[in-house]
Amino acid sequence: MFLGYIHSFRALAILFIVAGHSIDFFIWSEQYEALERLLRILISHGASGLFVFIAGYLFQHLAAKYQTKKYFASKLKNVLLPYFLVSIPAIIIFIFFIHRETVWQGFYDNPQWLQVVYFYLTGLHLAPFWFIPMMTLFYLMGPILIRADKNKFFYWILPVAILISCYFGRGLPYQSFVHFFSVYLLGMFCSHYKVTVNRILVIPSVLTLLTGVFLFLTVLEFYYVKGTMIFVNYLHKITLCLFFLGLLIKLGKKLDYKLIRVIADTSFGVFFIHSYVLTGSKMLITKLSGEKTVGNLLLYPLVVIAVLMSCVGIIVIIQKMLGSKSRYLVGS
Repeated sequence: MFLGYIHSFRALAILFIVAGHSIDFFIWSEQYEALERLLRILISHGASGLFVFIAGYLFQHLAAKYQTKKYFASKLKNVLLPYFLVSIPAIIIFIFFIHRETVWQGFYDNPQWLQVVYFYLTGLHLAPFWFIPMMTLFYLMGPILIRADKNKFFYWILPVAILISCYFGRGLPYQSFVHFFSVYLLGMFCSHYKVTVNRILVIPSVLTLLTGVFLFLTVLEFYYVKGTMIFVNYLHKITLCLFFLGLLIKLGKKLDYKLIRVIADTSFGVFFIHSYVLTGSKMLITKLSGEKTVGNLLLYPLVVIAVLMSCVGIIVIIQKMLGSKSRYLVGS
């Protein structure tokens, strides 16, 4: 059964992803230092959690149709192949022309072929690509999670998983897997018990409570946490997931607009190419103006919308040119 609210959730999640990475499009003066910090707390820190939550939700929702070989073949063609292809330009640049600053010390002491392997295994060649190696671990866990979902006691581990995630941060793919496992599991839980969960989350008082918790955690992280305290940031993520799930269920068909559907349909493709569009635009503007762009509350949303819609347009053109085979190139 098609879930309209999850499809809308995809559009929202990719908006958060693009908006989160657009923060680094700018340099932020001292005047807007507080704004930059607030944007990172509200948008950047929770964006990836939305995608993981949706992935877990849809995995369980489609569990009745799960076939191991078909599932792995689908992920190989629609996720890993586009990841391999879209990564090629960035890997060439960061091996032969520019050294990537985010890699570990001694990375470039390795042979070039091994650098290529490390980039693919970690996703460090582009800011959002750490997500794919981590998600590959979830794909490999698919058969185990399918069996576990059928056990009525399985979801009792969710509180323990949440506690682990609170104090185990992101890092290399296996570390990010541990951190986000409870978010994926929460998505599965909300899908497994969707009849009950959906009914609870649309209650106005519950949405109000989630809003209050979200604002409390935002204030806590903004004023009292230097850097990012893992458990505050993590609780912020899962609160955001539950709030948006409830809100989107409640709004239902009110969000049935063509633009939202198109953004949702192209969301995975936008994920794959938006870093190129952001970086290319940033370099072009810097070259034309002779200086880096200073961020403010007016320019930031304009850049987010421009980058998102440019990416959507590119994906739509690729879809029209390649038809169903576009999935193999850009995942959409």
